[in-house]
Amino acid sequence: MRRLRMLRMLLAVGTAGTFAGVLTGVAAGSPVPVASAATHPGDLSSSAPVTVVASGLNEPRSLVWGPHHHLLVSEAGTPDGVCDPTGLSCYGLTGTIADVTSGTPVRIVTGLVSKLDEQEVVGPDGLTYADGKLYTLETGSPEGVPSFLPPDLKATLTRQAGALLNVTGGHISVVADPGTVDYQWTQAHLSLAEDYPDANPYAVIAKPGGGFYLVDSAANTLDSIGRHGNVHVLAFIPSTPAGTDAVPTCLAQGPDGAVYIGQITGHNNTNTAANVYRYSPRSHSLRVWQSGFSAINGCGFGANGDFYVTELDQTGFAPVTEPDGLVIQISHDGRRTALGAGKLIGPSGFLAGPDGSIYVANNSVIWPPYLGPGNTGPFNAGEIVKIG
Repeated sequence: MRRLRMLRMLLAVGTAGTFAGVLTGVAAGSPVPVASAATHPGDLSSSAPVTVVASGLNEPRSLVWGPHHHLLVSEAGTPDGVCDPTGLSCYGLTGTIADVTSGTPVRIVTGLVSKLDEQEVVGPDGLTYADGKLYTLETGSPEGVPSFLPPDLKATLTRQAGALLNVTGGHISVVADPGTVDYQWTQAHLSLAEDYPDANPYAVIAKPGGGFYLVDSAANTLDSIGRHGNVHVLAFIPSTPAGTDAVPTCLAQGPDGAVYIGQITGHNNTNTAANVYRYSPRSHSLRVWQSGFSAINGCGFGANGDFYVTELDQTGFAPVTEPDGLVIQISHDGRRTALGAGKLIGPSGFLAGPDGSIYVANNSVIWPPYLGPGNTGPFNAGEIVKIG
């Protein structure tokens, strides 16, 4: 089952077929216009300071401002759990949401589904706070839960996998099941990707008027969740020029009401292969808004209205050395500025600070090729850094 797995994407190429006009606004065979393509990594380089504001995190992913302006982050978890005979896949409940306002993680939500997947831990990815409630998006889908697990653990995994969860106050309840919807959608569109059927809901944002948008990094879709939990596929993110899956990993709603989507891309892609797409809820159209990025793993708008892209690595996907990350700032006039050069390792997520600064999760993934034999950690090397 394909998820956003760093090691597996190093070893296998996920090839997607042509999109045959399944969704309104993306016509078969029609080129997607490219808005701009700047020389990588940016037109300018910034010396803005990079400061560690929290550490000791277990594979941190998404960030959000919570109640009383507390800084919250989702943690995929640790490798603890019930393993299959190979020992490469272990299933547990080590995913958490941590309050890192003080600099030291305080786990305010525990017991979230996690999985050790060949040395990378996956678990709660997306995180959003709306109308006084905290929500997280879990990896996978119920169809990927193995049968050998103990009944209680299997039941919990089946309930949480691929679900949007309300975790307010530490209480976990299911709001919607996009993992199942996306898995079924890929079953009906097997020609779009070699590794369908699959699902991995990955990033989520709340709609201003209620409901949510999310992207699925395995189904390669943008979805909508209504007020009553109904899930609808809105758009399919097309394959890269190299023929691999788009693997969307982030989204943000702009001041124009449009939804902006970043992609990490699949294996064998260069440092200019990743795009930012713009989806119009009014016309239901999808187009490339910005291009020329490397392995996008987070994105969003800053307090100044500029758009920011978090790159997991600057050399494309997948990197062959330790992932040297970067944040790219795109100003209103299209100029690109590189932030955090030489100071970010495998960064993920994005969060705008109220004072013009930005926050990202650093060391968000323990990169498997650089682990020694039998070494599966430390998994608590994750940090939150402030830039600016």
